[in-house]
Amino acid sequence: MSISKWIAHVRKDSKNGEAFNMVTLEAAHRVMSPVVDAALNARGFETVAPLKWVRHDGSPIRQIFAFPAWKGGVIAPRWGLSFDFVPHVSGSSVRWHRTNRTAIFDLVVDARDKDLDVSLICGERVVAQKSAPIVEAAIARADEFWRRVNSVEDVVGAFEWLRSYLSSGGLGFYNYVQHPIALAFVLARTGNADGARRELDRFLEGRPAEDPVSIRLGEMLTKATGMA
Repeated sequence: MSISKWIAHVRKDSKNGEAFNMVTLEAAHRVMSPVVDAALNARGFETVAPLKWVRHDGSPIRQIFAFPAWKGGVIAPRWGLSFDFVPHVSGSSVRWHRTNRTAIFDLVVDARDKDLDVSLICGERVVAQKSAPIVEAAIARADEFWRRVNSVEDVVGAFEWLRSYLSSGGLGFYNYVQHPIALAFVLARTGNADGARRELDRFLEGRPAEDPVSIRLGEMLTKATGMA
């Protein structure tokens, strides 16, 4: 579809007669949050940002549920895990994300199901109409995944499952920048030093050995391996 035809399509959808009316992420959160909150708040999830919820039960593994934005004016459900023992790179710095507010996706599961997309181009009413069944279905799938991960040892299996899940097309395992660094520290934590080093080397590919980030992450990984 050409750009001009796409613009004409989104400005006046012939099927539902809805005029183009872009919804911001903040507005989408306001409309959808009561549905998500009803399902997650009683289980200890906290709203940490528009369309992002995090749960921490005292373990080093935090559960995350979110609706990130994608091309084409849609948001789609994503769930996964954040690990207190895994760092991330921010510019030229290496940082921790050890609170609900700073939690990031170390392990990412995108729904990859067009039926769970929420369009933001036809106004808040359409978002409200479609959000309830989508949220319900997405949380059910997230729950199925979260139930499998009760310890750091379980995370290794979760990453292997994710490799298979992402092998059927679309974004692959290593298209998610945080996956190799997270897997490296998970493997180190479970005693697999060789596997941990391979994953970290993949993350650091292209960086010189004397780069401060390379040095710092290498030191941190060595320490993490010694904790196994």
